[in-house]
Amino acid sequence: MVGCFHIASAQRVQYASENVFINNPDQLKLVSDIRGNNHLLSFNNNEEPIIFIYDRGLQYQSRVTLPFKFPERSQVQITRFDNFYYLYIHPQFTQKHFFFKVDGNGGFTDLSARFQELLASQSQHIKIGFQLISSQNNLWMVYHTDLDNDQKNTVIITQTDSLLNVVKTQKLEYDFKRYEEKLQQEMLMFGKYLLVLKTTRSGTALEVMKVYLNTGYAISNSFASSGYFYSQPAFSYDREDSSVTVSALLTEPRVTTDPKRFIFISRLDKTLAEKVPFTILRSQFKKYTGTNFLLVNGLSNWMRVRAEQEQTSRPVAEDPITVYQDADAGLQSTDGINRLLAKATQSGPAYSGVDPLQGIRFSLLDKNLKVISDSLVRNSRESYTLRANQFIRFEIKNKEYMLVNQQFVKNSRGLLMVNGNEKQQLNFTDIRVVDRNDYLLTKSQVIPGEGVIVPYIHKLEAGLIKVTMQ
Repeated sequence: MVGCFHIASAQRVQYASENVFINNPDQLKLVSDIRGNNHLLSFNNNEEPIIFIYDRGLQYQSRVTLPFKFPERSQVQITRFDNFYYLYIHPQFTQKHFFFKVDGNGGFTDLSARFQELLASQSQHIKIGFQLISSQNNLWMVYHTDLDNDQKNTVIITQTDSLLNVVKTQKLEYDFKRYEEKLQQEMLMFGKYLLVLKTTRSGTALEVMKVYLNTGYAISNSFASSGYFYSQPAFSYDREDSSVTVSALLTEPRVTTDPKRFIFISRLDKTLAEKVPFTILRSQFKKYTGTNFLLVNGLSNWMRVRAEQEQTSRPVAEDPITVYQDADAGLQSTDGINRLLAKATQSGPAYSGVDPLQGIRFSLLDKNLKVISDSLVRNSRESYTLRANQFIRFEIKNKEYMLVNQQFVKNSRGLLMVNGNEKQQLNFTDIRVVDRNDYLLTKSQVIPGEGVIVPYIHKLEAGLIKVTMQ
């Protein structure tokens, strides 16, 4: 640990009773708390998928093998409910679709034929791809259609029953100038409305929209810059007052080899009016800072904003994405909020990337968006590195926490927990874990109100740890 870190907050770390053997750590998936059991899924090309089952106390119970060979270059999507989950597997560039319903004990039902029928009923509308989400205890299929309309974005939401029969289909349209704007994020809220985040004016303005599913009525608010580019925009929703915190990176047009970078933050009420004036944080990237983690204490989730290399046109997403994908790793969608990202057409050359050895800054903001606590970790390959792309956030009793991967000298590893306290200060807690393991935070799952379950690997072994607050 770095000397400036304050060690606080009691926590408990519990390990799985035994590890399991795997061949491909990149193809691990975790589904937590399915009727009290936790499933660690392992996928290997041309082999049968395996489900390793642990109970609530992480005692190993059994393994289940699915009766088909996992095709190469397959996409895997898991949609969880309280007592079961759907496992969807699609080999790219094929017409094959595998679809299973899996319960807490590993019992499974092959619904592939019914899923093919569902796809066939929607095929005339699906243009790029789709996302499967759980909402109001039903499976919903969400996708974009009518891509030739250059003034509107059209979202289709199809609700199914337990046998994958279509119960209801909704069509939602909102203003979107396809050749001038870029869709950044869509968030389906409680099955009632859609929050939309997009950049306009060739990336120099940011617009937030709220579109009601039943009526199609939309409200919006926008923020224009004086030529600076918005990138990495994101939402954070507060259940207490239904407010939305919006963050983004602001970068000046390329005039030097080291363009100025600022962070934009705004808090909006349920009508999308500003609760307080928006803030431009101008010092967040000083002292060779590569990544910022920001928290509006008690009012937002942890937000990450990275430095980007030179930018000459509208920004691109940091990773290739399909029409929809989970935007918050590890978050369960059973809270009524489904976070979705929408694919946007890339326009012109753009660059993104951060030196992993640049510093990482943690900032705590008050309700007026003023920085009240700040700490910079200077990464160094020789001694200590925080891996800013390996993190997970979670909430316990209305308090927001975040875990970040640590890497020490001689390739030993650890976990750092960060949160804001009642004294409006940042707490940093060194979670004592076995340092030989590589902890896969991006594959973790939140245990609502308790903590997180984190998969780990060591060579060809995998296991689980549970981190809970005392």
